[in-house]
Amino acid sequence: MRFHSAACAAVISAAAVSSASAFGFSPVAVPPRTIAQSSPKPHNHRLHPVAFLSSSSSRSFGMTSTTTTTTTATSAPSSSSTSLSLAAGGGPEALEEYAASFASISKSSKIQNPKLVKLAGAAALPLSYLAGAAMTPSRRLAARAIGGIVTAVAAGGVGKSAVEEDVRKGCPAAIARRLLELGLEDANVADGVERLREDYGVEEVDFVDMKTEVYGVYLQGMAKNPLLKTSEMKELTNLRNALRLTNQQLGQAHAEAAVKFFRDISRFASKEELADEDHPDRISLDKYLFLSERAFRQGGETEEAFTFEMSRIGKAFDGLTKEQCLERVENTAKPFYERALNSARSKLDSGAVNPEMLSRAKATLGLSDEVAHQMHIEEFAKEVRVQLGMPETDDEDDEEEDEFIEDEEGNLKLVEREVKDTSGIKFQEGAFERLSKLQEVLSLSDIEGDLEISSTVTEFWCNTALAVMNDAIAKTKSPDKAWSIIEKRQKELFLQDSSMKKLLTQITIQSLGTMLEKTRLFADVGNQAATVNGLNDLIEAKNICKEVLTHGGWKEFDDFEATIFDPNDTSSACGFLSPSVRYNMHRLYFYRSISKGDAGKKKVSDETMAKLQEVQKILGVPESEINFEYKQYFCPDLQKALTAATEEVAKGNATSALVDTYKAEIQQMKADYRLDNDMVVFYSAPLYNEALYKIAGKAPGGIPTKDDVNTLKCLQDLLDIDEVNAQRVASEVFADTYKKAIKEALGSTGIIAEEYRKPLDDLKDRLGMSEEECREIYVRAMSEKFKPMVEFISNEMERLVLTQDQLSQKRGIDYGEDYFKSGKSASGKLGLGTEGNIMRDIMNLIDFYTENDLIEKREVGTKKIEKKIPAEEEGGEEQTITEEVPVYENTYPITALSSGAITEQLAELCYRQFLVSSFTEQGPNAARYEASKGTWGGILGLSSAKMEEIGSNIGGMVYDNYITQMMGSKGALDQQDMMFLANVQAKLGITAEEGEDLMLKTQTKVLSEEASVLFGSEKEPSPETIKAFREKCNSLGLDLQNDIGISKARLVDLFQYEIGPGINSGDITNDDGDLIDEIRDSLGLAEEEGEEVIESIISTRSRGLLAEAKSFVLRGMAADAVARLKELVQYAAFVDGDLGLAPEKSDAQKMYFSFAASDFEGLDEETVEKQKVLLKTALGIPDVE
Repeated sequence: MRFHSAACAAVISAAAVSSASAFGFSPVAVPPRTIAQSSPKPHNHRLHPVAFLSSSSSRSFGMTSTTTTTTTATSAPSSSSTSLSLAAGGGPEALEEYAASFASISKSSKIQNPKLVKLAGAAALPLSYLAGAAMTPSRRLAARAIGGIVTAVAAGGVGKSAVEEDVRKGCPAAIARRLLELGLEDANVADGVERLREDYGVEEVDFVDMKTEVYGVYLQGMAKNPLLKTSEMKELTNLRNALRLTNQQLGQAHAEAAVKFFRDISRFASKEELADEDHPDRISLDKYLFLSERAFRQGGETEEAFTFEMSRIGKAFDGLTKEQCLERVENTAKPFYERALNSARSKLDSGAVNPEMLSRAKATLGLSDEVAHQMHIEEFAKEVRVQLGMPETDDEDDEEEDEFIEDEEGNLKLVEREVKDTSGIKFQEGAFERLSKLQEVLSLSDIEGDLEISSTVTEFWCNTALAVMNDAIAKTKSPDKAWSIIEKRQKELFLQDSSMKKLLTQITIQSLGTMLEKTRLFADVGNQAATVNGLNDLIEAKNICKEVLTHGGWKEFDDFEATIFDPNDTSSACGFLSPSVRYNMHRLYFYRSISKGDAGKKKVSDETMAKLQEVQKILGVPESEINFEYKQYFCPDLQKALTAATEEVAKGNATSALVDTYKAEIQQMKADYRLDNDMVVFYSAPLYNEALYKIAGKAPGGIPTKDDVNTLKCLQDLLDIDEVNAQRVASEVFADTYKKAIKEALGSTGIIAEEYRKPLDDLKDRLGMSEEECREIYVRAMSEKFKPMVEFISNEMERLVLTQDQLSQKRGIDYGEDYFKSGKSASGKLGLGTEGNIMRDIMNLIDFYTENDLIEKREVGTKKIEKKIPAEEEGGEEQTITEEVPVYENTYPITALSSGAITEQLAELCYRQFLVSSFTEQGPNAARYEASKGTWGGILGLSSAKMEEIGSNIGGMVYDNYITQMMGSKGALDQQDMMFLANVQAKLGITAEEGEDLMLKTQTKVLSEEASVLFGSEKEPSPETIKAFREKCNSLGLDLQNDIGISKARLVDLFQYEIGPGINSGDITNDDGDLIDEIRDSLGLAEEEGEEVIESIISTRSRGLLAEAKSFVLRGMAADAVARLKELVQYAAFVDGDLGLAPEKSDAQKMYFSFAASDFEGLDEETVEKQKVLLKTALGIPDVE
C-alpha cells in the first residue's frame, strides 16, 4: 500500500498537536516582518501557490493584519507588504517580491493541492480529511476523497470554510508566479492565469480583485524606478491583456495603486522634495501619471471616463487637478520625443526618417499636435544654429549685464558695449539642402522655416547692415557699395526679402533716430546754430539712407519720410520725441533760416523753403503748427500792409491804378514770405467785412451808391475776396434792405406789379447778393403776407362746417346768431357747407401764389421721349429718335401746413370744399376751378396721394348716388350715364382704373340690396323676378356668390324657385336640358348641385302625385287619378321612369289600368306607348300588359 508524502506529513502532524494548531489555525496572525524575511526566491519550475491564512475577515489578498506576535529568532525587521519595499528594478521585480512575501505562509499550510477542496462537496470537512485521503489505498483521487471523508468523519477536525480561506489567499501569489513563469508576451499566459481561478475555487468577483491588485503591484514597481523606458508602455499593455482587465477594472487598479504608491513615497519625501521636478521621488510620481495616461488613452476610454480616471489619480496625488496631471504627463513625454527628434536629425542624411515615423512616436507618447509642432520648430532652430557653426542653444553664451558709470553731476549713464564681430558667421555649404530636408521631415511650412532662420540670423545681419549704413552716412562707402554688402550678407544668411525690409526700416530708424537725439540736446539749451547744423546733417543722412534703400527696387520706401518719420509711432525715428520738443526744434530751424534781404526785409529763398519742408517731414510737424509759426513771424507785417491798403481804397474814388499798386506790394510780400492765399484771406476777409458794414451804415436808405459799389469791387480785387464770400457777407448786411423793398413792391393787392420787378432785380445786383440768398429773402417776405390769408380761409371754413355751439367751444368765444350768414348750422351738399363764398378767397390766395412766382420747379428725374426729325432733303424719310429729357415737379416753398396757419384736418376740408365747388360749378369759373385743383392742394401742403384719396372719396359719393338712382329707375346704365360718369371722373381727377372700381363697387352694393329684398319677402319670388335679377348680375359681370355675397344655400334656393314651377307646369321638360344648364351656370352652381336640386323637386312632387292618384283610384275617381298620373309621367321622363317609388303591386296595377284606359286624344301611338312604359317603370310593374 502506497502513502503519499503529504498524507504522511499530515498524519504525523495530527498526532503531534491538536488539529487547530497542527494546521496553522492560530489566533495570532503571522507578522509581516516574518513573511517578508522568510520569502524565498522563486524557482524556475512552476509552483503551486499556497494561500496565506489570516484571522482577519477582510479579503486583503496578501495584506496582513496590524496585529503582531513574537517573531522567530531568525526573523529580521522588514517592510510591510503594503509598502512596495522594491528594489530599483521594475514590474517583474515587484511581482517576485510580492509572490515571495507569501512563501513562509505557504510552508506553514498543510494543504498543497487546492483542487482537493473542490472534491469535498458542500458539507464541512474536518481537517482529518487530509489523513484519510492520504491513507486510502487508491490511485484515483475520487476514491481517496471518499476515504478521506470517512476518515474525517471518524476523526473529526476543522471545517471546510477554513480550508477554502487558506486556499483562496494563495491565489494572488499564484497569479504573480504564473505571470513570471510564462512571461507577459506568452500566447497562453491569459488562459494560464484564468485557470488559476478554477484551481483555487475563487469567485469571479474575487478573482478580478486579485488581478487588479497584482496589476497595481506591477505598476508601482515600474513607477518606483525613476528611469522611464518607452518599452514599459507596451509592457503594461501586455500585462493588462494577460490579466484580461476591462477599462473599468484598469481604472480601478490605477486608482487603488495610486493611493498606495503616493502613501509609500510621501513617507520618506517631503512636500518640498516632491515639488522639485528633479527629485527622484517626484520623477517617479510623474512617471506613474504618464503610464496611467497612456494606459487610459490606449484603452480607448471616452473623454468623460478619461477625465474621471485621471481625476481620481490626481486626488490621490495630493489633490492634483486634471490639468496639472496632464501638464506633468506632457513634461514627462517631452524628453522622449526630443530624443526622437535628435535621432531624426542625426539620421537625416541616411534617408531613414520621414514624417510618418515622428507621427507614430508622437501618438505613442500622447503628445498633442500643438506641443509636438512647437518642439519641431525648436529642433529646426537647433539645426539652424549648427549649420551656422554655433552651439545648438545659446545657453553657453554668457549674457553680459548692463554697466553704468556716474558722470560729474552724479547721473548714471549706460556704458556702451563693444559690438561682437559676427561677420564670419554664415551658413555652411550644403546647409540649405539639409535644412530643407529637415523642414520637410518636421512638417514645417516655408513661413515657419523662414521665421526660425530669420530670428536666428537677424542679429548677425543687423550688425553688418548697421555698420554699413553708418559708413554710408559717414560717406566712407558709397550707397551702391553699401547696398551690395547688405545684399551679399542677406544671401549668406538665407534672409528673405520680407524680413529684410522690416529690418532695414528698423536700422534706418535707429541710425537717423540717434542723430536726431543728439540734435535734440542742442535744441533743449536753445543752441540755434548747432540745431540747424544737426538737422541739415540729418537731411543729408536721410537722403543717403533713402538712396541706399531704393537700390533694392522696393516700392515700400517710395514714401520714405512717412515710413521712417511717423510722429504717431513711438518706435519711429522721431516718434520718441514729444510734440513740444519737435515743434521747438522746427521753430529754431525756421527762425534761423529766414534771411534779411534788401532794406532789411524778410525773405524765404527756394533753397530754404525746400529744407524747411524736409525738416517738417523729419520732425513730423503738422500744417497747423507750420501755419501758426508763419502767422507769428510774418503776419504782423502782412496785416499792417493789408490794413493800410484797405483804408486807402475805402476812402472812395478808387481807381484801378491805386488798387494795382497796393496789390503788387501784397503779392511781393506773399512771394517773399512764401505765404499761401488762404493765409492772406485769413487777414483780408475781416478787413473787407468791416469796410462793407461802414459803407452800408453811411448809405442813404441802406442802399449803396454807385461809388460805394465801385469801392466794394476794388476792395474785393485788392483783398482777393471771391464772389461767394462777398455775396455771403452782402446778404448778411443788406438782407433787411432787400426785404423792405419787396414788401413795398407788394402794395395793397399783395401781388408785385410787372413795373416793379426790374427795379428789384437791379437792387439785387447793386447789393451784391446771390440769387439763392435773394430768393430765400423773397420767400420769407411773401410768407408774412401768405399766412394771414390762409388763417382767414381757415376761419371761414370752420364757420361753414361747424355749428354755433361747436365753434364757440373750439375757439372759446360766444358768437351771436348774426356771425353765421344763414343764422343756422352748417349745411350743404355731400355734408360740406357751401353757403359761404370762400371760393373767392381761395382763388385770391392761388393768384397771390402764382402771380408772385412762388411755385418752383425741381428736376426729379428723366424720361425718354420719341422725337420726329424732318427729312433733310426733299423726298427723304422722316426719322424718329429717342431722347432723354428731364422731368420736373412743382414744389411749394411755403405751405399752409408748414406755416402753422391751419391744421391738417382743416386743410383736407378746404381741399374737399374746393373739389366739390369745382364739380358743382356750371358758370364761367368752372374751367378756372378745374385747372387750379393741383395748385390749391400744393399750397395747402397736401401730398399727391392725399389729394387723390380725397378726390376718390368725393367720387365715391357721387358715383354711389348717381348709379343707385339710375339703376333703381332704369335697371342698368346706358351710354348717357357712362358719359356723365366720365365727366365726373375727369373733374375730380379720378383715374380710369379708380372710376371703374368705384362703379363696380356701387353696382355691387345696389345688387346686394336687391338680393336682400329678394330673400326678405314673405312670398316666394317668382321665376321671372329671379331671372331678371340673375341676368342683371350676369350682364355686369358680377358673380352672385363672390361679388354679391349670396350664400351657396341661397343660390340653390334660387335655382329651385326658378325651375320648379316650370317643371311642375310642364313648361320645362326633359328636352329643356340646355335651358336648365344655362340657369345653373348663371347661378354659379356645379352640375352635381343642379342634378341634386332637380332630383329633389321630382322626388318630392312624384311622391305627392302618387299618393293623390292612389287616393282617387280607391275612391273610384278615375279621371282625377289619371290627371295625377299624367303629371307623374312628366316627372318620370326626367329620370327615365326611375322615381324611386314603391307602391303596392295591386295599387300600382289599378293605377296603370286606369291610365291605360284613359283618352290619349291628340297624341300619336308612339308617344302614348312611351308614356305607358315610363309609368310602368315608375310604378315598378314593367311586366304588366
